[in-house]
Amino acid sequence: MFAGRKKEIKQVIESFSRTKGTLNVIRGRRRIGKTRLIKELPNFGKNIVLRYLTSTPPAEKMSDVDERRQYAEQVKSEFGLPYMPPHASWRELFSFMGDLCIEKNTILAIDEVNWLATKSAAFMSMFFELWENQFTRKKAFMVILSGSLSSWIEDNILMNKGFVGRISVAITLKELALNDLPVFFGARIRKTPTIDLIKMLSAVGAVPRYLEELDLTQTAEANLSRLAFDKSGFLHDEFEKMFYDLFSRENKFYRNILEAIGDSRELLTAKDLSAKMGLTYSGRYTQAIEVLEEVGFLRRQHTWDISSRKVGKKYVLRLSDNYTAFYFRAIAKTRGKGLVQPAPPRNLTSVLGLQFENLVHNNLAFILARLNIETRDVAFAGPYIQTQTTRRKGCQVDLLIHVRNRVYVCECKLHAGEIGRSVIEEVDTRIARLPKAKGVSFHPVLIHANTVADSVMEEDYFDAIINLGDGVFA
Repeated sequence: MFAGRKKEIKQVIESFSRTKGTLNVIRGRRRIGKTRLIKELPNFGKNIVLRYLTSTPPAEKMSDVDERRQYAEQVKSEFGLPYMPPHASWRELFSFMGDLCIEKNTILAIDEVNWLATKSAAFMSMFFELWENQFTRKKAFMVILSGSLSSWIEDNILMNKGFVGRISVAITLKELALNDLPVFFGARIRKTPTIDLIKMLSAVGAVPRYLEELDLTQTAEANLSRLAFDKSGFLHDEFEKMFYDLFSRENKFYRNILEAIGDSRELLTAKDLSAKMGLTYSGRYTQAIEVLEEVGFLRRQHTWDISSRKVGKKYVLRLSDNYTAFYFRAIAKTRGKGLVQPAPPRNLTSVLGLQFENLVHNNLAFILARLNIETRDVAFAGPYIQTQTTRRKGCQVDLLIHVRNRVYVCECKLHAGEIGRSVIEEVDTRIARLPKAKGVSFHPVLIHANTVADSVMEEDYFDAIINLGDGVFA
């Protein structure tokens, strides 16, 4: 079922103008639900007419003429025309489409715009001229440009001087929130053990298309075996399909970056990354990291100074997209080895434990709510790493949240069984290694997904013990 996206839908529908045309942008990784969101808009607004058109990945042998003809066929079908629309040029075709949108509250959605007219270098300048002279003058009319090639959209639309100030709403779709899942899955979710649900989410994230493949009547292990480690499974080679042409000419370079980070046992800096890839560090890496972070594939983990409350310039890189991380940590290691039937890796439990940390970070809003912390009060929230020196010992914290004079040290544990008292000693050791600052107090927090031993509860050591599974029904 369609779930979540209430904020995004409200933004889009309320952007309709009675006096002029509206231009909106929706972007995000493939499978995140951009198309579904667009097609659901008529169900949330009054008398909305949707005209939806999409593009396919460019083919080398297809000429600009062939692409225009193919697109014109789609226009003919969408508008129910008995004849082929004029398409001697892209301007002629798009102008004709605009003339066809005569009803009030019409949305003309151009999906995968980054793949459109790739053989026409002047396409975007043509579209801008058409917007200025025709589309913007249409009352109660909206154009939505949508795509998964985020860097292209950034360069050609959002940062294009011609479009600055003309875009009403720009949305980057992220994963669903945990509390969207009951609507998505329906009643079956209440019969699913929390630990199984969290394990599956840890592997694939709350990406709508991946959630559709989960069978909640099966265990997490059975689902992952079927989807990820069976050669015919949907997730077995999904990364290669998803990433194909996602970043155009830089596709191979960006993919190699994610593979290098995912395959490394140590956290890498940007320069470590270039060394691992056998290339000289340059601004090309910085740009690639920024793009991959914006889309949601990776996250820069900056250093944090508790005393000065400042983010450091240095950072290490982590994969933040759960499925991408799971692909390189587990699935990729079983592919291409001539196995008749790949099997889940022996360290699957520990891999899911690492994945659980990502799931926590992607649902930070729920954690902050449980700790009664307002987002505006957070100075820092993220993984924390402290390198070892002659004066201090090294330390890593799964999630550190700094709010005014309080530092919350969060330990993330994904155990099939109950969590025992040893977790107290682990967290206490970490806190002891953290630099102390005047007036700053440290507060241990345990985040889990199953059960916690009575001995841990009775100790009353943790300020809060949070079951991430509770976020599903929050």
